[in-house]
Amino acid sequence: MSRSRIWKFYDKLDRNSAQCQLCEKVIKTSGNTSNLMKHMKTHPQINLFDDDVVVERGIYKRREQDDKLRFRKVVPFKEESSDFHSELLFKAAKDASGIIELDDQGMIKAAAEDRISTKSVGYAWVSPEATVSRTETVGGDDIIEFEPKEELDESEKSPLPQIHAVPFAGHDNLKMEEPLPSESPFHKDIAFFVCRDRQSLQIVQGEGFQHLVKVLCPTYRPPSAAKLEAIICRESEAQRSKLCQQLADISTLSLSCSVHTNAESRSWMELVAHFHEGRQRISRTLSVLRLPDLFTSNDLVDRMDQVCQRFDIPKSRICCVSTRSSQLLEDAVTSFMGAHHHVPCFADQLNSILEEVVQRPEIRHLRDKVRSHVQSTLQLNPQLDSIHRPISVYNMLDLYLKQTLVQEPLPLSTSEVDLCQQLLDVLRPLTSSMRELSRTPYPAASTALPIAQTLINELKQEKSAEHMVAREIRLFLVQQLEEIFERMERNLHLALASLLDPRFRNIPFRSGALVAQYMTQLYDMMQAHVDSGEQAVAKHPENRDHYDIWAAFKSFSHGKQRIVNGSNGPEADDEIARYFCAGMSTLRADPFQLWEELAEAHPFLHNVAQRYLHVPATAEPADRLFTAEGAAVAAQYARLIENNMENILFMAEIPTKEWQL
Repeated sequence: MSRSRIWKFYDKLDRNSAQCQLCEKVIKTSGNTSNLMKHMKTHPQINLFDDDVVVERGIYKRREQDDKLRFRKVVPFKEESSDFHSELLFKAAKDASGIIELDDQGMIKAAAEDRISTKSVGYAWVSPEATVSRTETVGGDDIIEFEPKEELDESEKSPLPQIHAVPFAGHDNLKMEEPLPSESPFHKDIAFFVCRDRQSLQIVQGEGFQHLVKVLCPTYRPPSAAKLEAIICRESEAQRSKLCQQLADISTLSLSCSVHTNAESRSWMELVAHFHEGRQRISRTLSVLRLPDLFTSNDLVDRMDQVCQRFDIPKSRICCVSTRSSQLLEDAVTSFMGAHHHVPCFADQLNSILEEVVQRPEIRHLRDKVRSHVQSTLQLNPQLDSIHRPISVYNMLDLYLKQTLVQEPLPLSTSEVDLCQQLLDVLRPLTSSMRELSRTPYPAASTALPIAQTLINELKQEKSAEHMVAREIRLFLVQQLEEIFERMERNLHLALASLLDPRFRNIPFRSGALVAQYMTQLYDMMQAHVDSGEQAVAKHPENRDHYDIWAAFKSFSHGKQRIVNGSNGPEADDEIARYFCAGMSTLRADPFQLWEELAEAHPFLHNVAQRYLHVPATAEPADRLFTAEGAAVAAQYARLIENNMENILFMAEIPTKEWQL
C-alpha cells in the first residue's frame, strides 16, 4: 500500500504520535492518519495534492552548492490578513514575474536587478531554487527561522506581509523569457470597471474611490485619468480590429440605428450591428457618436457612412436598418440604403400605443389619486410612475391593487377599484408582451408578427360585465394593433424572418395573398440560384476531430424519406412546399439550432434564413424604453457623450472573456 501524502508534512516520532513540520505540534495518530488530516486543516495554505511543495519544520533550506545564493527574510502572514489581500499580492507578483518588495510607505516595488520568478510555499514567497528535497540534511547554518508573532514591531503589523529584500547575487545568469510589463496588472481591471459600468474617467480621482482602493489593497496605486484613458483607447482599438476581422467573415448583417436627446438638447447616435456565427446570434455596438445641436437626416447618413467605412462594411452586405418611428430616421435610412430596407422598431410602437392609453382622462384620474398614497403610505418606489415610461403607470396601479388585498382600498372607492382592475386586465397582454421583448437586449424580428397577432386575438375577446371605459380602451388597442400589424406584414424583412423561423412559419399571417406572394418570391430566388449553376448545400463547420453519428443518420433518413414519399413526384424536390407543410417546432427552441436539424432537407431555405433571422425587432434594447434601469443607462450615455468618451461606450458591451483579465 502506498504511503499517504499527509506524511510529507509530519515526522513520525513513534507508533502512536507524529510531529507537524509546520508548527511542531505533536499529534496522536492511534495507528491511522485521521488526526493528522484533521490537524492539517488548521493550515489552510497547504495543498495536500501539490507534489512540488516541500516544507520542513517551517523553514527554507538553501542548496549547499549554491553558496552565493542569498535569501530574502520573510515575515509570515498574520492570521488576520484577509485572503483578498493575499490574492492581490499573488496576482501582482505573478504578472510582474518578480519578487515583490515593500518600500517604507508599504508600496510594492520591484527593482530591475531583483526580479526573479516566485512560488508560493507554505507561509511565504520563495524562489524556485529555494525549494529542497526531503532527502537533504538540514544544518544549523542553513536555517532561516520565522520571527515569533508576539515579537513583531509596529511596522510589521500591517494587514499585508512586510517583505524585506536582500540583493540577489546571481541575477546576471537569470534568463528572462518575456519582457516585464510596464504597468500594474490591475490597471486593466480598473478599465474594465469603468467601461462596463459606463463611469466617467474622473471616478479614479474621487476621494471615495481612492479610499476604497487603499482599504482593499494598500499597495496598489490606481492610474490617473489620462493613463486610464490611454489604456481604454488601446483596448478599444484592439477590439475594433478584432471586430473588423469578425465582420469580414460574415456574409450578411443588419443594423439598428437610434438617436437620443437629453434634457440639455444634446443628441447622439448609436449604431449596432447584428449577425450570427454558427448557432449564436450576436449584437455589437459599432459606434456611439455625438450629433450637432441642429442635425438633419444627411448628418445621420454621413455618420453611418463613416462607421461602415471604419469597419469595412459594404452596403451590399447590409440586409436592413431598424429604427424607431421617426421621419428623420426613416429619411436617413432611405438615403442610406433605400426605403425597402427599413424595419420599424416593434417595442417603440407598443410603447406609443400604451402611452396614448395612459393619457386618457379615466386612467389619469386613477393615477393621480393613487400616486400620493403609493409614495407616502405604501412607500413604494417613486419611479413606478414616470411620464416617459407608460408601463410604470400600469405597474403602480397593479401594486396598489395588490396592497388593497390586505388593507383598506383607499384612496379609491369600491367602484374605482373595480374599474382599475378591469383596465389592468385589458392592458395585461400588452404589458406582458413588452416584458417579453425586454428579456433579451435585441429580440429577433421573427417574434414581432406572432406577438402582434396574438395580442389582437386576445383583445378581441369580450369580457362579461365589462365596464364601458374598459371596452373602449380594448377596442382602441385592437384598432391600433391591426394598423401596426398590417404595416409589419407588408415589410419584407419582418415577413421573411417569421416565415423562415421554424417556430412560426406562415401561422402568424392574416393575409393569405401576402403569404402566397412571399412564397412566390422564394421560388423565384431558388430558381435564380439553380440557374446560376450553384448547388444549394447546407454549410456546416468542418470538424475532423469529431464525428457525429447522428448527423450521418439525418443524411441517410432524409434520403430514405424521399424514396418512401416517391422520388418521381413533382413535389419530391420541392423543399419550399415541404417546409411549409411541416408542423411547428417548439416555441422555446432556438431557431438557429432548429435549422441545424432542417438544413439537410432544406439546404436552400437554410441559406436564405441566415439572411433574415439576425434582424432585430427593436432599434435599441427594449428595457431602455420600458424600465427605470434602462433609462439610467441612457442617462449615463448622455454624461459620457458630453465628455467625448466614445471608447468607453464602445467597450461597455464587450464580453468579459474578450478583455482577457
